[in-house]
Amino acid sequence: MKRCPECRRDYTDETLNYCLDDGAALVVGPGSLEPKTAVLESGTIEGPTRQQMSTTNETALFSSRTDDDLRNARRRRGGITLVAVVLTIAMAALAFVGYRSYFKSPSTQPPPRTGAAIDTHRLTGDGKTRDAEISPDGKFVAYLHVEGAERSLWLKQIQTNSNIAIVKPGMFDSFNAITFSPDGSFVYFNGETKAGGLPTVYRVPTLGGTPAKVLTNAWQAQISPDGKQISFGRFDLATNSTVLMIANVDGSSERMLASRTGAQFFAGSPAWSPDGKLIAVATGDDSLAPRPSLSISHISVSDGTTSELGTEKFIAIGDLVWHPSGDSLIVVAADSALSQTQLWEMTFPSGSVRRLTNNLNGYGSVSITADGKSIVTGELYSRSAIWVSPDLKPENAKPVMPATGDTWGLGWTPDDRIVYVSDQTGDAEVWSMDADGSNARPLTNDRTLKTTPVASPDGRYVVYTSAAAGGGELVRIDAEGGNPLVLNQSPGADNPDISIDSKWVIFSAWIDGIQRILRVSIDGGEPEVVTAYRATEPRFSRDGTRIACFIPNEKTQNWTRLAIIPANGGEPLKVFDSPPNVNIGRGPIWTPDDRGITLVVSPGELQNLWLQPVDGGEAKPMTNFPLPGVSRRDYSCDGKRIALVRAEGIGHAVMITDYR
Repeated sequence: MKRCPECRRDYTDETLNYCLDDGAALVVGPGSLEPKTAVLESGTIEGPTRQQMSTTNETALFSSRTDDDLRNARRRRGGITLVAVVLTIAMAALAFVGYRSYFKSPSTQPPPRTGAAIDTHRLTGDGKTRDAEISPDGKFVAYLHVEGAERSLWLKQIQTNSNIAIVKPGMFDSFNAITFSPDGSFVYFNGETKAGGLPTVYRVPTLGGTPAKVLTNAWQAQISPDGKQISFGRFDLATNSTVLMIANVDGSSERMLASRTGAQFFAGSPAWSPDGKLIAVATGDDSLAPRPSLSISHISVSDGTTSELGTEKFIAIGDLVWHPSGDSLIVVAADSALSQTQLWEMTFPSGSVRRLTNNLNGYGSVSITADGKSIVTGELYSRSAIWVSPDLKPENAKPVMPATGDTWGLGWTPDDRIVYVSDQTGDAEVWSMDADGSNARPLTNDRTLKTTPVASPDGRYVVYTSAAAGGGELVRIDAEGGNPLVLNQSPGADNPDISIDSKWVIFSAWIDGIQRILRVSIDGGEPEVVTAYRATEPRFSRDGTRIACFIPNEKTQNWTRLAIIPANGGEPLKVFDSPPNVNIGRGPIWTPDDRGITLVVSPGELQNLWLQPVDGGEAKPMTNFPLPGVSRRDYSCDGKRIALVRAEGIGHAVMITDYR
């Protein structure tokens, strides 16, 4: 810990030597004893940013701060159970904090807190951990382990360093939202079999056994402190609402506690207060876009009354847990587009915040021991490289850019160059390079997370998604960089593509709480709605007459259907059931002859390409790559080559102690 002797601002980034506010030389020592100096102002960062990590839905290449994480969080709120982001990211978690009619301000304030003695160390080190939860007694850690295409649930005894699989590989196709019962006897989790279906909550004895189904059409379950009740989220497709539910711990006697509809929503895991009277949860409001729109709210268990905790707004919220003392919550969140998801402490009932960590890779889930002394979280990131094939066969591709950082999308220009987003300078900027990897140079330099760049067919522009204003900002720049123009700011706007005449940009965004496809002029202006129904990840066919996109399955409420619609909008022309584990965060890409649509399918960590014939029939695998898998791909404008992003996720369980 360092601090400024002039303004008394605390810094957890040990690489800083001078104050960012007044330039004074920093001194080493305990943080300020004045709580207000430990509270970061919105948008302030304590040090230089680094790579923003790639996120996929059903794989674990994610941080809780990326474009896909934000997108997947919203999809989960829309009934889409995409594991990571869990998370995956992430998947998004929520925070509700105490209702003031039940809690009065304490007569004495909590003791001053500093980060002077914070200790961090890894509990797993093979890079294959994707979610972790510490038991209430602090003796065990349950974690999701990914090995190739298989996922399994493991238990580690911390003192002896011994590990056992409590849910073996092959039993479930995906896991999410791991949590212990208060007495440590059971581990609850969201699991999905290869058959798919509605999100389902299971429980398994802590030392292993046969998983038992507890709830259906439920996600992010949490157990009350007395072990008698279970809270969970549910999406109602008919009313377009996210609902916070409570049931008996065996799943019986369900009742609705609170709901939000349209632009306002719940997301993530509801956290019980230590006395069981409140549930904290993350809440979102799309009407605030493009400004940060996520906050922590608290709900009374007795009558469902909801109140927001403090005034802090976040751009992303990954997970949260209530401190056993009841005087604060520990939240995984990012407060600006320049920062990774970090651990924050939000006091109750005042709502003031202080950042606990400054990890360059970011964090995912969070849990805490019953004595409040130890926190376990997930450190998550990925490494990716760009590969280019001399022909249309992905298996012939060779790396042209090494996996030294991460990549968020790529596309071809008409003059046979590749535009891509890379963090090789420390921030996710748009770059351009020759197809062989030479002559690489940045096209942007504003230190803001960017994703999914696409070049216009006339060669004049590049359009990408930016998180500059909190997410959902489409930006157009000249093909050689410069002259940025914001085309649109819509909640969740993402995945742009440009029409064959270079006049229109299509994209997906949230309108009235429903994810739809829109289009906007390449010169900007008011967007037009292309689909009145739910749809996402649009991509023009090569002849420009059709759009491929994903739509939800009404029965399972998952985005498991591929649709082909007219370029100007309207009802789907064709609908296909996607392969199991289709990764909708990587979008459908047409083949050069328009006879097929490529998909990224992700069993476990093995991301590979599949081909859906447009004329009908089942989708078939195109590639059978080992790690690293294919996370993104695009065909050259002349239809003669294919470029790939091949990525591998890395994750560890991390324990944090001495943080207060």
